[in-house]
Amino acid sequence: MSGLKSFCSKPDHLGRFAVLVRMSFLAVIAGRLLSACVTDPGAVSLPMNAGIDVTLTPLSSFGAAGTPAMIPGEKSIQLGYAAAIAATGSAIFVVDAAAPGLVRLDEASGEVRLLYELRDTNTSGLHVSRDMIIQVVDRYNRAVIELDQSGWERRRFSDRRLIPAPVDVTQTNWGSTILIADELSHRLAMFDSMSNPTGLFATTLSPVAAAASIKAVAATENFVFVLDGASGEVIQLDLGGRLFGTHGEDALLAPVALAVDECQRIFVADGHSDGLFVTSPEFYGSNTRASLPPEVTTAVTDLWVDNNSLYVAAGNLGVYVMAIDPPCMAP
Repeated sequence: MSGLKSFCSKPDHLGRFAVLVRMSFLAVIAGRLLSACVTDPGAVSLPMNAGIDVTLTPLSSFGAAGTPAMIPGEKSIQLGYAAAIAATGSAIFVVDAAAPGLVRLDEASGEVRLLYELRDTNTSGLHVSRDMIIQVVDRYNRAVIELDQSGWERRRFSDRRLIPAPVDVTQTNWGSTILIADELSHRLAMFDSMSNPTGLFATTLSPVAAAASIKAVAATENFVFVLDGASGEVIQLDLGGRLFGTHGEDALLAPVALAVDECQRIFVADGHSDGLFVTSPEFYGSNTRASLPPEVTTAVTDLWVDNNSLYVAAGNLGVYVMAIDPPCMAP
């Protein structure tokens, strides 16, 4: 089935076989193959019912003005400046510049606990998997630190040649591959989660000042999305590092944060007064805006999507959790 999924994920392959349907005895074979691509859920690159006309409804906030976010306790600390965010289930992980370090925020109780100290918290590089394995960018040590849910270090990914200045981290291939974006080399370093670095993704970023290029990276089952702050667009790559398309050119102001849901809807924070930029490869060339609370719009530092909730890190304002409507109906 993996070979079929690879075939179905390439539009040019589908187009060539569509021609065969009209030709000779190969029509039957081609027809069966095309039918498999339609009926195999794993072959559908973009699930249906994933419109880009999105409404964001506030569910909760933590650390925002007027919000009693913390439950006092011996192990609780005050949420200060939310620089990066990732979440799974009821657990929210935040890089807090005031802690300073990685903290865990329990959405149900509001309790905040310091998990891991960082000497440099000027990062939006944070990822958490479904099984609660955390990766956080450690800019001071030029590495990505992998932690368990209790904050114990499992290992670190570090290579001064491949990732001299890591800025963000994500996972693809169901967690078997870890992608680390580097703002100095303009590249994505690809690590096998069970071994050493395995290669590089060379992106098509503009050759400008390195600090103004890669802002964030996100991945789905089939694609990698890179937020290029220099050109003001989202670059979409396949899992081989090849350019698939770009999104947001001429529509983004000063993009700072990126998130992509399972339906491949792309959310970008760029300080626009109308809210987040939203688009999708399924609606290529079309985009819309999703409103945030007015005070949050210009304060966003990072975005994360878990199921049908959007998590927003908003600096001094804390953390906001928003429901996404319509929800993603991914298979």
